[in-house]
Amino acid sequence: MMDFLIYDGKVAIALLVFYLFYRFLLKKETFHRFNRLVLVGTAVLSFLLPLCIITIYKPMESERPAIVTEELPKVELASAVSPATPWWTIVLTVLFLVGVVFMLVRVLVSILSIIKIVRTGEEVQEEEGCKVVVTERDIDPFSWMKYIVLSRKDWGSDHASILVHEKAHISLGHSMEIILVDILSSLQW
Repeated sequence: MMDFLIYDGKVAIALLVFYLFYRFLLKKETFHRFNRLVLVGTAVLSFLLPLCIITIYKPMESERPAIVTEELPKVELASAVSPATPWWTIVLTVLFLVGVVFMLVRVLVSILSIIKIVRTGEEVQEEEGCKVVVTERDIDPFSWMKYIVLSRKDWGSDHASILVHEKAHISLGHSMEIILVDILSSLQW
């Protein structure tokens, strides 16, 4: 498990480097699709890069001639002693796993609350494959998968621009991006 924690640390460093790259070079750009692609791509890349092993072979040159030695006698060990696992690695592992489970439960609760809002709301119309749901809750408009959710107050006012905006989110698949980033973030809590 310690190897995984080291891997996770490398992922955290890669995420930090990519985030700083984004923050200083791309944040002010108005190419929103490109920015989202960079953010999602670098998040996935951060998890893949630590798995890559780069090996460089460098031939050693020796000025001394090889020395021939006599074969040493073989010594057999009576029993192999395995070192005990240090307590701090167990604590780190348990702490990490508790954090991951907690974060994944939060993601699941969030998704279930969205599903509840969609199911208890009133489906008022369908536009271009998107279902518009109106809820009695006082919430900001949002889209989730193929649903656009509006409060009754927003539905009663001029909602055409809201629908156009939320349809763009749906067509670009932002819900799936959010799920992916939430799951990856759970491993980096």
